[in-house]
Amino acid sequence: MMVTFISQCEKNALKKTRRVLDAFANRIGDNTWQTLITEDGLLTVKKMLKQTASRSTAVSCHQIRSRSRSQFLWVVGNKSKFNNEGVVPVNMTNASQEFTENFALNTQVIAILANIAGLFHDVGKAMTLFQEKLQPNHKGKSYEPYRHEWVSLRIFQAFVNNQDDKVWLTELANIDNQAEANMLLNLEVLKDGIAKKPINPFQSLAPVAKIIAWLIVAHHKLPQYPKCGENNPTFENMDRWLNESFEACWNSPQCLRDDWQESVLIKNWTFLFGTPLKSAHWQTHARMVAKKALCCERLFYKAWFDQRFTAHLARLSLMLSDHYYSSKKETTPEYQDGNYRAYANTDRDENGNKYLKQKLDEHNIAVGMNAHKIAGALAQLKDELPTLASNKAFTSKVPSEFQQDFGWQDNAYNLAKTIKDDTKKYGFFGICMASTGKGKTLGNARIMYGIADEGACRFSVALGLRTLTLQTGDALKEKLKLGNDELALLIGSQAVKDLHEHVGNPEVSTCQELGSESAESLLKDEIVLMENLPIYTGRCAKWFEHDPKILKLIQSPVLVSTIDYLMPANEGIRGGRQIAPMLRLLSSDLVLDEPDDFGLDDLPALCRLVNWAGMLGSRVLLSTATLSPVLASALFSAYQAGRKQYTQVNGEHGETDKICCAWFDEFKKPDTAIITNIDSFDSAHNDFVEKRIKNLHKHSSALRKAKIIKVERDGDKHPSMVMATLIWQSIEILHQQHAIAVDNKNVTIGLVRMANITPLVQIAKVLLAQKSPDDTIIHYCIYHSKFPLLQRSKIEEQLDKALSRHNQQAWLMSSGIPDIVQKHTEKNHIFVVLATAVAEVGRDHDYDWAIVEPSSMRSIIQLAGRVQRHRKNVPINENIHILSKNYKGLTGLTPCFEKPGFETKNLRYADRDLGKLVADTEFDDINAIARIKEPSTCVLTEESPKRFKSFNALEHLAQKLRLIGSPKEQNHAAYWWNNDVTWCGQLQSIQPFRKSKPNDDFNLMLTRTGKVIWQKKISESSSVEYKNTNDIADKAEAIKIESGNVFWVEFNLQEEVTKLVSALHQSEDMVLKKFTHISLRKINNDSDTLWQYHPMLGVYAILEKDEYHND
Repeated sequence: MMVTFISQCEKNALKKTRRVLDAFANRIGDNTWQTLITEDGLLTVKKMLKQTASRSTAVSCHQIRSRSRSQFLWVVGNKSKFNNEGVVPVNMTNASQEFTENFALNTQVIAILANIAGLFHDVGKAMTLFQEKLQPNHKGKSYEPYRHEWVSLRIFQAFVNNQDDKVWLTELANIDNQAEANMLLNLEVLKDGIAKKPINPFQSLAPVAKIIAWLIVAHHKLPQYPKCGENNPTFENMDRWLNESFEACWNSPQCLRDDWQESVLIKNWTFLFGTPLKSAHWQTHARMVAKKALCCERLFYKAWFDQRFTAHLARLSLMLSDHYYSSKKETTPEYQDGNYRAYANTDRDENGNKYLKQKLDEHNIAVGMNAHKIAGALAQLKDELPTLASNKAFTSKVPSEFQQDFGWQDNAYNLAKTIKDDTKKYGFFGICMASTGKGKTLGNARIMYGIADEGACRFSVALGLRTLTLQTGDALKEKLKLGNDELALLIGSQAVKDLHEHVGNPEVSTCQELGSESAESLLKDEIVLMENLPIYTGRCAKWFEHDPKILKLIQSPVLVSTIDYLMPANEGIRGGRQIAPMLRLLSSDLVLDEPDDFGLDDLPALCRLVNWAGMLGSRVLLSTATLSPVLASALFSAYQAGRKQYTQVNGEHGETDKICCAWFDEFKKPDTAIITNIDSFDSAHNDFVEKRIKNLHKHSSALRKAKIIKVERDGDKHPSMVMATLIWQSIEILHQQHAIAVDNKNVTIGLVRMANITPLVQIAKVLLAQKSPDDTIIHYCIYHSKFPLLQRSKIEEQLDKALSRHNQQAWLMSSGIPDIVQKHTEKNHIFVVLATAVAEVGRDHDYDWAIVEPSSMRSIIQLAGRVQRHRKNVPINENIHILSKNYKGLTGLTPCFEKPGFETKNLRYADRDLGKLVADTEFDDINAIARIKEPSTCVLTEESPKRFKSFNALEHLAQKLRLIGSPKEQNHAAYWWNNDVTWCGQLQSIQPFRKSKPNDDFNLMLTRTGKVIWQKKISESSSVEYKNTNDIADKAEAIKIESGNVFWVEFNLQEEVTKLVSALHQSEDMVLKKFTHISLRKINNDSDTLWQYHPMLGVYAILEKDEYHND
């Protein structure tokens, strides 16, 4: 191809660019090059330009298509030097900036609020206790009864002194040396712990003062009632939390201690060097910003405290400014009053010695000024960040041979383009319900590309599992031909990333793929990135450079990550954790993958994220084939409420309830509507679901037929023995009915899904001890979450190969199954995966049959999707056996369909037997219909308390109660968007995301003699340190394995470690520490129970009470 390069580089970047381009092309002008080049050669040029790029770099590339036409390909560096067609501007106007200011109506309001809050945010650090703490030789406590931001709040309250906004702002505009004395006098009655019942700060403050006071007290963390406190705030008085319940302990829980000495409390409220109000420089800047405030009529237009976009963008600006300036090594002398001696912070020199760094007046001035600038720059952030280049993979039609399965993507993309303008006016709430295997991942990307302006596409894909995140990233890069500078992949473990890459390409090291082997050490283990970051040179650049985590999240046009990285946008109580994900939501759209896979307890947090995305202007697409009506409804309500807050202060059209909605699936008839209320949405969604159900019945074959296997107590046999016997019988039957021929032998691969690890391992031991049928080998694979990372990765690698069955011939060549079969003379080979819920989601596996221990309808549907997933052969006989009782139900425990499952003490089933809770034909064809359509009736028992006779109905009601609530269920998600509670972190505390019990971290080590020993992380150690432990038994249980039973996936720790040592060029100790990690529930110190470890069974607890319970 013939290409032309045009350079608009400046300074040293011009020299570097010329060196690169001169090596590949002919220079036909001072800053213009042209050459014939291959596609690979052009990619090399682009990579080399990026390696030398800086803020002053700007190079465009155009392909000469004909004598009369050229095509703009890409820009490396500063995109503002070119327009969307790669044309160099010959004149500049302020039109774009004016439009941005008109579009973001509250930019000046946000900037002024953040600036004033910045001036006051740390004035509380002037307290004597804090100044003493900063001294290099300080040996006392590192905390005070009342934190510095609480003292700052009280100082601000004392300065305002209950006056109207324009009155106190006028005083600030005319501040002099008398102001501090007046403030200190007013402060006397506000000193918590000393004064009698100081007034609640928010009861008497005028509107502007109120939001500034909140910014001051919340600039580190959102107020939250301490967990150790009494009289916890209740849902009933939520509207009174701020004005009645709020007090010092919401910010400073340590103040509740009753052992604080009076002298300490006095020092908490006295100021050794005075407050910054006495600094001449602080007064000068205070006058300037106060005069700006008084001239800004919009500041007084309404009370902005309840306007979420304004309040939280101001807080974001303040937090980012504070983090930025606090991280600076250098100081700003021109902001320092030589007569004012208080300091704000310290640092350590090259020898590790502590020294006083920034003066307190300087720090407050600088944070205020930078917050003002940041607020102005945020309005243009999305326009300045890198976007997806023009890409035919997004716009090209699906080839004719794939139209049957994937042609719906063309229709979805075309609809997305037609509603593009509506989505800019009204936001976008889309639902993609295409079935598994129909290409939702690529379809979603094309939808987001369609609703974006050309050259403005940026979106994030948030997933629940690391494995899905890796798979999605790989699929998007491969199918859409996205470069490493266009797609960032963010997961939570460097080890997971390395193992994924090692399996995919064992010859290429991680560092080499990133392009710089010296760069690896810069990536922290807890935040792992797979990309070469595009260059960002916009107005916000200088405030991001101090924290690479911010750049990791926001720079790339497409971000694929676990949802944990975006959740802190609204879940992070501490402000620093909110900055990067909020900026990402502010600057890109959002795809939520499989949102219904989250448990009930996580749904409120999921709704909060969608609400926050709407509030920050993001467009949202939900991607799942099993979305329940109530979850769709709740997420729409959350988004609509958030979007309404956004439109109040953004856009040309003003506040609106209108939302542009769209529905997509594989049947090529997507729908769209402008929705104004929840009833209209529910009706439109129900109409789409009804059409989808008809299409599923019409066009889909019954690929998953199920049979319920009766489970009953059998004499004195232990429950595990009863279940194992029935499972063994089903294995034999299902193998006979669904065997395929491999080398003239009968082969099947089946999945036995169990709810919990402990019963699973016990049943596995019983099965292994049972002789297999004549002329039969059963190959067992135990698969659950409690394997060392390296071993689990090995299991998943083998399963991925064996269960990728899109093409029979390719499967025979690469699955490894024929090789195993050939080693044995027996005619029948049954490959059995005994697994927990890890097999239900996140793995693209195709089994011949499955046996299910029931937990919920959702899990049954998810697991059924792993049977005939690729081949889609319609079975003659049932290919799924569902046990009528799970292990808990068989033992007599109630509730039994829980953990996992939806049954609770308050929501109970009428029976422990699934067969009595479903209709006779309910499992004749297992599909998503039971999830996407709410049952028309809900049959309950007559006696009280009422119990459910329908397995599916309870699940839908459980979701409804968690999402929308009832008079008896007050702890629900809708509180977030129906009440003004975003000022605090109380709901996040009550409804946390992924709440977990305390864990201990372990890894494996090898002795010189090759013995495997366990080590435990020492939590008390300041550095990462592991020591030998007895928490895991050092000797594996003796497992009886009868003839005809073998383990499928063999694992040799020493061999696998040696491979990684060679591939990654790391020491054996480093590989073991990094790749054999496992987290386990903390063992009670009073307990004699030990974790067990068996190389083939993983880590587990022994099933101690394998017995029946009386009803």
